[in-house]
Amino acid sequence: MKSNLTYLKKLELFKELDNFKDGQFFAIVDVKAKNHLPQWIQFSPHVFWLKNPEEEKNLETYGQALEFFLRQGISRGSTLYAFGGGATTDFAGYVAATILRGIKWVAVPTTLLAMIDGSIGGKVAVNMPQGKNLVGSFHMPEKVFICGDFLTSLPEKEWMSGKGEVLKYGFLSEEIHKLIVSKTSIEDIAMACANFKNIVVERDFKENGERIYLNLGHTLGHAFEYTLKIPHGHAVAMGLKYMFKIMGLHEAHSQWEVMVKALALPAEKFEISYFSKFDINTFSDYLEQDKKKLDSRLRLVLVKNIGICYVEEVALKDFKAKIHAYGEFKS
Repeated sequence: MKSNLTYLKKLELFKELDNFKDGQFFAIVDVKAKNHLPQWIQFSPHVFWLKNPEEEKNLETYGQALEFFLRQGISRGSTLYAFGGGATTDFAGYVAATILRGIKWVAVPTTLLAMIDGSIGGKVAVNMPQGKNLVGSFHMPEKVFICGDFLTSLPEKEWMSGKGEVLKYGFLSEEIHKLIVSKTSIEDIAMACANFKNIVVERDFKENGERIYLNLGHTLGHAFEYTLKIPHGHAVAMGLKYMFKIMGLHEAHSQWEVMVKALALPAEKFEISYFSKFDINTFSDYLEQDKKKLDSRLRLVLVKNIGICYVEEVALKDFKAKIHAYGEFKS
């Protein structure tokens, strides 16, 4: 599988996009990314706009998008572009995977989180009331255009979310861990994270082996995201921290603290006590939606050493009991 990542400056991206200026250009765009784009795209009649991608990443909006593009004359030879964060690329990728039995698509991530994770790897999905990404497919984008210039105007909340996902890569890769602790520029770290994920996906597209390690931090992370209504990367950082504490992985937790400090992240915001309300029952019940679950057993991705992860199976009821018994989870 050939790498589909392309790193380029904003002017280079605009030049690439201008090739489609006089033809039909189909896109799904987060309105927050609107001002990053050429004016001809901003006023294109073939753009489906998302006002709040995470909330609109559902079957209702998915149906609206299908109807919109079919009315606009989309065809099997068309390419669908996605501009925005991870929720936008997830959503657009699923539209592309299913409309007319599948068309090509291109991801243009505009957040740090999407650049290093959400837009890479071909996992596309929409959410259901029962949980995140429960209806989806594998549909690899033809290209992923990564433009670091988009990061200059990123809100603080998005920075923290992106860096929260960077923490995960610091455990998966010795090289990335070294970049983090040596306080390398976030742009260089982001490039290393994107390349790392792309290599893993090339070797294991359908997650039959090592790709499962990319779910490190996500078992508890998705539960935090659902219960506390916080951004994905913020939740993943908490998922890492509390998985290490619950499972007694003291060295991993120590390295978590080292990397949080190196990335200038506010450690107190990853404590359960930081939040005024935390419903432990909602949190533990959400684990039943974990997509890595096999029957009644969870597959936990854990850390042995930096760069070495493993999967441990544990009965769901036993792990939920661990959570309810753990001091910091008690209200």
